Amino acid sequence: MSLQTKTLDPIEHGTIKGYRQHRYRKVGIPTNDGCGCRAAYNASKRERAAAQAPRSAHEWNRGLTGERPVIATRPLSARCPTEGCGEDGTDPRVGGDGWVFIRVVGSAMCGRWYCSGPCATVGIALAELRPATASTGGDL
Repeated sequence: MSLQTKTLDPIEHGTIKGYRQHRYRKVGIPTNDGCGCRAAYNASKRERAAAQAPRSAHEWNRGLTGERPVIATRPLSARCPTEGCGEDGTDPRVGGDGWVFIRVVGSAMCGRWYCSGPCATVGIALAELRPATASTGGDL
């Protein structure tokens, strides 16, 4: 009895069929998708989702089903024009009436003076984003 081996055609890279051949033959797709099979599968998936979307979704989303629009970036807050706002306590221009001292326990940032409530709120958020570690010597 002779054992016949079936020769397989090469994988058709960059196509849906190629993606399926990778799966069926258990041949991994490179992580950088150098062959293009994963990109072809994702494009097909988006096209099918757009085709299956109800008409109301097309009207509501102006036909942008399947992909998100690019949103322009913008700064979260503007720099305060008041001199000394956000400085530590060594600056002689800060402190006194109307100034707020903020120190967040467990933060790498030292206590700072802010000119108003909105600036102090930004200062608290920044201090919370910079937690103290053993190397910075902050209070924990």
